[in-house]
Amino acid sequence: MTAAAIKTLMEKYGKYRLVSTAYQRFKADNDRAYAAAATEEYLHILEK
Repeated sequence: MTAAAIKTLMEKYGKYRLVSTAYQRFKADNDRAYAAAATEEYLHILEK
């Protein structure tokens, strides 16, 4: 589900905000096929 779809859905029920933070990935985790430098965390906030 995309962030835009979540926003559209949640705005029906109150005041919506999206906060995101980027974190560096762990150096020991280098065997994955997905080799991104950072991981994005999303916090969806709904005030009713």
